[in-house]
Amino acid sequence: MFLTERIIASVSIIWAISALIYQWIKARGKGRIDYSVQAGNPIRGIIYNFTWAMLPSHKETISRHPVWFSIGLLMHIGIFIAIVQVIIDILIPKQYMVPIPLFPNPIHDVIITGLFFILAIASLCAAVLFLKRVFSKTLRYMSSFDDYFSILLVLDFLLAASFRELRIFQWGPFFIHSAILFFYLPLGKLRHALFFFIARAEYGSRLGYRGTYPAKSGVKE
Repeated sequence: MFLTERIIASVSIIWAISALIYQWIKARGKGRIDYSVQAGNPIRGIIYNFTWAMLPSHKETISRHPVWFSIGLLMHIGIFIAIVQVIIDILIPKQYMVPIPLFPNPIHDVIITGLFFILAIASLCAAVLFLKRVFSKTLRYMSSFDDYFSILLVLDFLLAASFRELRIFQWGPFFIHSAILFFYLPLGKLRHALFFFIARAEYGSRLGYRGTYPAKSGVKE
């Protein structure tokens, strides 16, 4: 059932992964040679850059705008859940799903309801961020077509995942909506789903090498 849609979604995901890996290889270079004497540990710098350095207290843009940070965080949590959802749906056809004894029907229903509310809230957050970009003169001035199109694709994906949890959408439509998102993923700003982590690891490693990261107690980056 829904074999064609499952294949389309699978091909789209394979395309996205392949294109992102290719872009990573093309973008990766030795960069500027660091002639400084090593004063720290690059691995510790990377770990610090993905942990303490990401706390709101260490990022001025977050500490000054906690509401917008929370909205963005909730949206990204929903995106992660939706991606896991579509991958599970692709890998495990419904007829092969075995009920888990640890989750009897009442608990299973609670989990499904909880996932729906998370996805619904994430959809609302995506809509709010889209409207902010439309009505903010500052954001509107600096926004490109890709900025609007990407957030609309994310909103569509989250709504499709929400409808999937409520069984309003069956697998077929959900696969198609997912395929559209994954097809565009490496073509626009959504590629930051990969390059955010690559860039953060890169400069965390460099600052760790120089001994700047982890930051000393009481020192703000």
